[in-house]
Amino acid sequence: MLVHRPKTTAACVAVAAALLAAWLAGYRHQGGLGPLAAATGGTVAAVYTAAAVTAWHRALRRKRRRDAERAAADTVAYLAADLAAGTDPVRALAAAEPDWPAEAAATAARLRAALTIAAELGAPAAGLCRRLAEHLRETEQSNARAHAQTASIRTTAALLIALPLAGVGFGEMLGAQPIAFLLANPLGTAGVATAMGLQAAGAAWTAALIGSVGTGGA
Repeated sequence: MLVHRPKTTAACVAVAAALLAAWLAGYRHQGGLGPLAAATGGTVAAVYTAAAVTAWHRALRRKRRRDAERAAADTVAYLAADLAAGTDPVRALAAAEPDWPAEAAATAARLRAALTIAAELGAPAAGLCRRLAEHLRETEQSNARAHAQTASIRTTAALLIALPLAGVGFGEMLGAQPIAFLLANPLGTAGVATAMGLQAAGAAWTAALIGSVGTGGA
């Protein structure tokens, strides 16, 4: 469900987390912190949960796309070998279709264009397919290098998001009662809203930095 209906999944999980957080903050935490704490806690839980589910879905989608592109490159290379051995292009393409990943539609369009050019101009189809396979592998390696080079940026962004939450947890363990202040006090609620806004801006900036080197966003 996360892969095929991510928005519905994120919405359902966020609503469940919001209801649980509202109940815990408004009625269970130290005998109940009141309706303001329930509303604030529910909103914070919903936002963070929806963001986490969305980020997870995007990571899964990127992984599926990388796997599809790798499989497509292998299939094009096999097709080039079949064409070089004298196999009819139509038969070779029909044999390759069952193994073609659905996520690699752009590569399929490029392959069809190459075969069309070969048929219309008399160019060697095997050579065109071999060049396409080499280009796909070069692109895959370039994306892998960019992904590795931006790993530190993604790790830093994750830490900057997780550390405030960890700090609140440690504060509760030490008895400072930060949850009561952040959820039930108007000043604390304003601080929570400001912190979430700054985290969102930082996440967007990080995504822009990563997207600028061609890894598809954070």
